[in-house]
Amino acid sequence: MEPTRVEVAYCEGWDAAAHAAFRPLKEQTARERHNAGRRYAALLGIDGEPRALVQVDTGAGYVGVFAFDLAGRRSLKFSYRDLGDHLMLRELKAWRHMDDDEPEFGADLRITFRFWPDEPVRATLDDARRGQFTSHVKLPGPLHRIPLLEFGRWPVDGWLLGAFEPLEFVTAADPEREAEGPFWAPWSAPEGARPTALEALFAPGTRIRNGQGDVFEVREPEPVGRLRLGTGRIVAADPATVELQGEQAVEPYTVTLTPGEYRVETARVRAVGRGTDVVAAARVRVSDEPVATWELALRPGQDERLLGASEFFGFVVDSGTAAFMDASAVRALAAYQDADDAEAAEATIPRDGNSELLTFPCGKGDGSYPVWIGRDAVGSVTCLVADMRLLGRGVEVEAPKDGAGNAMETARQVPGIPQLEVHDVAGIEAFSSQGILEFFNDTADAQAEFWARRMGR
Repeated sequence: MEPTRVEVAYCEGWDAAAHAAFRPLKEQTARERHNAGRRYAALLGIDGEPRALVQVDTGAGYVGVFAFDLAGRRSLKFSYRDLGDHLMLRELKAWRHMDDDEPEFGADLRITFRFWPDEPVRATLDDARRGQFTSHVKLPGPLHRIPLLEFGRWPVDGWLLGAFEPLEFVTAADPEREAEGPFWAPWSAPEGARPTALEALFAPGTRIRNGQGDVFEVREPEPVGRLRLGTGRIVAADPATVELQGEQAVEPYTVTLTPGEYRVETARVRAVGRGTDVVAAARVRVSDEPVATWELALRPGQDERLLGASEFFGFVVDSGTAAFMDASAVRALAAYQDADDAEAAEATIPRDGNSELLTFPCGKGDGSYPVWIGRDAVGSVTCLVADMRLLGRGVEVEAPKDGAGNAMETARQVPGIPQLEVHDVAGIEAFSSQGILEFFNDTADAQAEFWARRMGR
């Protein structure tokens, strides 16, 4: 059988309005970006029609693959993350359109499967008419693992492209010239949550404005007490419910401190026009050195590479109260939990504020909150900050100027320190969309039928 000819054109991304590649690139440019860890895209077409778009950002460890439907819309997306020795499918998403007139990404039914290395798949159906339905299903075999990406060897097959195999990939002619000048990138690799104005939250007099137009005034930090760390291993958790949240909730972070006593304080802000202060963060102060970098605090087994857009690994709060505690604070935790009410629970903490368990209120109440580790210029830990994520998006710090008229500096973010088990990853085979899509469609159809019966429709 004659091979199906697949033309590969390089570009910055896809222009849905023009139904064409956005800012075409030369093959050499794309190859150089691949090797340098910079993003690019490869548009795969058959007989002049787009069939797949491969988005690559080797620096961010991301590969995304879109498949086009017969109406020329991106209707299926594979999102892979680089785990060092293989690519793991982190998310598979489909937009099921009812007709050709529905806009791209505007389908009434959206189906999303989220994958983790050793956990069941979380399947979510979003129906514009019926609402949302989520369940967990077991993946039959390692269908979500494929080899690392090599330039020119794209994770597509005939099943995905709607073409007969074998496939013959042919590079399209280079553009005569590449577009120059700044532009708005049509896509970016999913990026986890970032620390937001943490330095400013502990600088009294600072004004912070968010994208919704809210303005916050930073108040004086309020001392909580001195945290006694006998082991140097620290935990952040809801002291009232932590044991109900599973073993990982009481696991200390992978970063350890020298055993001793450390000051704990809360950052308080007041929204302009309101009369009460709200706790925006809590900080364990290790030293007075300025923070040069921030990193996400991780527990054993947590892999930052798997985080999606704006996601983080955090501690869960169900009682409106959180705590920093030493890993050995078993007695203090038991006394807190055995109290008859919240007031009695707080009374179990010594009045001098010197304890292996110190509590603080959460500004947004119940939820999940990240802890950020600050390091100084030589890499030593200077603080841990539990961020209540109170400020919102689009934050702008109106910081007081120093004597030289310079604005407050913001520390850069670096990867956290993971503590991962070494697994013998077996079953890594070349990309095959048939198995994973058959599992995806069968599961989604069964769930949709179950959901319809449950809803009586």
